[in-house]
Amino acid sequence: MTLQQLRYFCETAKELSFRRAAKYLRIAQPSLSSAIAHLEDELGFLLFERKGRHIELTRYGKYYHQQIQPLLEQIDFITDKTRMFARGDTGHIDLAYNTPFGKMLVPKMAREFLEIPENGQCRFHFHQASSPRIIEGIQRGRFDVGVCTMEPVMPGITYIPLMRQELVGIVPRGHELSGRKEIELAELTEYPYVDYTDEAGLHSLIHMFLDRAGLSPKITAKAPDEDSIAALVAEGFGVSFVASIYSLKNYDIDVIPVKGDDCYRTIYVVHSEEHYLTPAVQRFIQYGVSISVKEGQLPFYDED
Repeated sequence: MTLQQLRYFCETAKELSFRRAAKYLRIAQPSLSSAIAHLEDELGFLLFERKGRHIELTRYGKYYHQQIQPLLEQIDFITDKTRMFARGDTGHIDLAYNTPFGKMLVPKMAREFLEIPENGQCRFHFHQASSPRIIEGIQRGRFDVGVCTMEPVMPGITYIPLMRQELVGIVPRGHELSGRKEIELAELTEYPYVDYTDEAGLHSLIHMFLDRAGLSPKITAKAPDEDSIAALVAEGFGVSFVASIYSLKNYDIDVIPVKGDDCYRTIYVVHSEEHYLTPAVQRFIQYGVSISVKEGQLPFYDED
């Protein structure tokens, strides 16, 4: 059976007249009668009883109509709503991002995007997740686009560099390293160290820096994000090497730049190469590109 047959049936059930239903549907009456007959053959029961020039629903036809009509209305509703989401001027964007970027970066990006006249009617649905979850969600079509750090390159996923974020040392206030303008990474690892958990997005990058320098800090605690690590550092659990985020200033710690031109992480706009991207999503991706690379140099993400 087809949706067209079901729509023909529901309209005929409403009118109880092939002539009136055919007129409303703008098809020939014999074509309507033939479509209903084929539907009845496929279903294996009669939908209508023919009584001369009049028709009535059978008991099975009445039940079938009661069940089918709401489903057709739901299909129409879903279709109309999806069409609205996909429209260029009123598109819906499922945007996923790493939790730290939800404090300033993502809200600022979304607001500036919506201030562009053609985007004013777009709507965002925001999701916080780790980078692996974001990539998985994009692959499965749950998210349209992500703002996150890079995971190992996955087939069908595009990573567009957006900006850089400085990596810094943090120590308890009053620590021996407090007051320094800059430090070597090796100096941090001479003290008890608070690490990212293995699942944290920055864990692999931080340990790439440590391994490259041949450093093995004495890890006394682990936490999943910068705020949790900063809270532990403030309570004297150790020192750490983390992404520079705005909320670090809320803790009783000192933030110290670490020497090295490459002491940063890159933030990416991520999307699927295989899934359909609505016009609104395409414009958001292009907006991300427009604010990123300028003369070959990525801007630094500064929450201040």
